[in-house]
Amino acid sequence: MKISKKFTLVLTLLFALSVVLMGCSNKSAEVTKEGDTTEVKKEEPKKEEVKVEEPVELSWYFPNSPQQGLDGVNEALNEILLEKINATVKLNLTDWGAYDQKINVMMSAGEAFDLVFTATWSNNYFQNAAKGAYLPIDDLLDQYAPNTKKAIPDFVWPAVTVKGKIYGVPNYQTMAPGYGIILRKDFVDKYNFDWKSASKLEDVEPYLEAVKNGEMGIIPLEYSKNSDMFKSTSGYNGMDTIGDSGMPGWMYLDDNEYKVVNQYDTPEFKNHIKLMRDWYMKGYMRKDAATLTDQGPDRKAGKIAAIFGGIDLDSNDFEAAGLDFPGRFKGLSDVEGYDKKFGDCLLNTDRVAATITAISSTSKNTEKAMQFLELMNSDVEVYNTMCYGVEGVNYKKVADNRVETIAEGGYQIWSNWEFGNNLNAWYTEASAEGEEVDNKGIKMWDNNNKTAAVSPLLGFVFDGESVKTEVANCNSVIEELLYALGSGSVDPDEYQPIFIGKLQKAGADKIIAEKQSQVDQWRKDNGK
Repeated sequence: MKISKKFTLVLTLLFALSVVLMGCSNKSAEVTKEGDTTEVKKEEPKKEEVKVEEPVELSWYFPNSPQQGLDGVNEALNEILLEKINATVKLNLTDWGAYDQKINVMMSAGEAFDLVFTATWSNNYFQNAAKGAYLPIDDLLDQYAPNTKKAIPDFVWPAVTVKGKIYGVPNYQTMAPGYGIILRKDFVDKYNFDWKSASKLEDVEPYLEAVKNGEMGIIPLEYSKNSDMFKSTSGYNGMDTIGDSGMPGWMYLDDNEYKVVNQYDTPEFKNHIKLMRDWYMKGYMRKDAATLTDQGPDRKAGKIAAIFGGIDLDSNDFEAAGLDFPGRFKGLSDVEGYDKKFGDCLLNTDRVAATITAISSTSKNTEKAMQFLELMNSDVEVYNTMCYGVEGVNYKKVADNRVETIAEGGYQIWSNWEFGNNLNAWYTEASAEGEEVDNKGIKMWDNNNKTAAVSPLLGFVFDGESVKTEVANCNSVIEELLYALGSGSVDPDEYQPIFIGKLQKAGADKIIAEKQSQVDQWRKDNGK
């Protein structure tokens, strides 16, 4: 029988269609020679390989006294960071006395690192920001640290803004101190010193004299280059700093003309160094006070009887709040103290910018660095690990928000203010006598920040770029003579005029003139 071409074509098409239909069925089948069908499994689609991001190691430089057990704290911190942001951090703690020089060398060499402690008084924030050593972080803050930005009050950010950009995250703490004296309670009680009646530094002399005559091995009054009693207490003397607190050029708070003066040539400075000379000669301070850069060992050894400096809340404030709280003496968790404030609290740029963490402009991990700062300022676990160390090794937890340090634990850093937002800190045996005191105390200093008297210069930031040579020259003169005068180690009648003359030769007048010009322009721009 003849089969037409047309019929052959139809058969061919029908066969092809059946194959297609079989292929589209839910289960494919294979026809064997015996006529059986065997199910054929579909091949699973290949999964795309997920690339695992390698953890980033950040480097963080900050000053403090050497700490045993730092490596253990570093390991514990990194366990948390790996889980939260897939990063670790290397804690590079540098002794106070060597810190500024070390960081300056690193920055001058363009060395790559990520995070660094900076302030108005250490590793100068304004100078380093202006010269490009730190990274502007405005965009990074918005993207990676929204909780940090929200938690820090709005009035803080202008004080760390340089040329319209933010270059560091301020560690939120007591930012509006008064100034006064911290006295050891055991000595106050022993010598019946009427600390409540003291209203100025000179009133403390009977206490210093009693300690000098009655306590072998005790230093009546602390002094070090890191906390010069004049340079670090401008508000006590009725002035405000402009930029670096040590550089010539302060302003009287009550001067409606905003005139910039050389603070080292004022009656206040001259009276202060005469008092220091008198007390130095009477043996109230260490003989080597002018060269001392780290007061930590003396504090920890219990050798100090009095410390003059910033005090935001004093023992009278706690009494007024219905709290019987004498306080703790700085650096000694088991020694009570009285804090006596002289005058009102003042919110100023110098104090707001007194403790900052910046991201280096040489950092290769800027996003992770900002994520780390977000945790340090908003994550209670991360922040308190840095403050207190490892549970069971450096401290024991006695309540949800209270710890007791372990004396032999080896990590006693006592610098919560150096690391992040102090509102997140757990309480310790050194913070107060009980939870009620702590809760009220925290609320009191936070409220104090927001209600204190405000310097007329708050928010003004000095740009020293045009006088950087003069600033460097003046820094050399300050290093040579300020601390000798401030500690009373040399005769002020002889050396204060020499100091002023050398500052003028180094360019102090040019710095003061530049400050005045910028203050005048700032006033004009802000309608002051």
